[in-house]
Amino acid sequence: MKIINISDIHGDFETFAKALKIIKTSDAEVLAINGDLAGNVFEGKEKDSFINISKTFYNFLSQIYNHTNGQIKTIHDTAKFLISNRVKAPDELKKFAEDYLGFEKKAEERMLRQYQEFKQRFDDLEQKVILIPGNWDGKCINDFLEQENIHNISGKEINGIKFVGYGGSKEHPVNLPLDLTVHYNKDEAYSHLCKHEDAEIALSHNVPRGFEFNGRPPGEYSLLAYLYRNAPSLILTGHTHNPFVSKEKKTGTIVANPGNLGRYENQNFGTFLEIDIDNNFFVKPISLYKINKNSIDEYKFEELISQ
Repeated sequence: MKIINISDIHGDFETFAKALKIIKTSDAEVLAINGDLAGNVFEGKEKDSFINISKTFYNFLSQIYNHTNGQIKTIHDTAKFLISNRVKAPDELKKFAEDYLGFEKKAEERMLRQYQEFKQRFDDLEQKVILIPGNWDGKCINDFLEQENIHNISGKEINGIKFVGYGGSKEHPVNLPLDLTVHYNKDEAYSHLCKHEDAEIALSHNVPRGFEFNGRPPGEYSLLAYLYRNAPSLILTGHTHNPFVSKEKKTGTIVANPGNLGRYENQNFGTFLEIDIDNNFFVKPISLYKINKNSIDEYKFEELISQ
């Protein structure tokens, strides 16, 4: 089975369209996406305003939590509480709460438009598409991509090979409403992945501890523990925006990261991977693709798996 693996698109549909030209002509059977499909929902002054309002509510979270004996825990519920008749709050603070909820609604609507566009493009592919959300993705992802999403569900078998996935991250983008995004629970992730002992390929937005680039952002011990316990043939990761393919020495598990497909901050190119796994579950990286402004370069792996 040949797999095209991409991650961290960040709503960059222009770059994604370039990758699709390769994907559509490929004989790959699966397109696997390791999260962060969605990109910015706020820009410029709107983004600055949202961040300032969010900081205001972060400061009130502990007070509201204590005042309600732990019943109010989220920023969303804090805003709803402040505009309710359950508490006397200054008019200025109520206005902040109303504005925050307005931003939250806008963010979800804009995320949904992105997921709808992704769905339309996926439906044009011959490949089976499987994905997990990243920390930039919303819980609303299933409104359009439930069929493709394998996050924290029983997994999906394609041509005799089972895929399992767990997305999200503990790191939260400050310019997105916290309560809309998919969070990473290390205990749940470990338990979910480990119970699927027959899964040969796992998708995770985070990398296992020890596979991060220069230690930042730090990898997850829960994923490393899963790797040692189940020893899947292949773990596909994202989040770090640094492409690599590495072989874990004790288990033989291949851990791969396609890098960021979408342009992000000062990164103005995209990368993605092509990987083969045979009927004996032997994993062979084939190519690393790099999308430049006017071209796509292909680099053959040969025997470049790091030992």
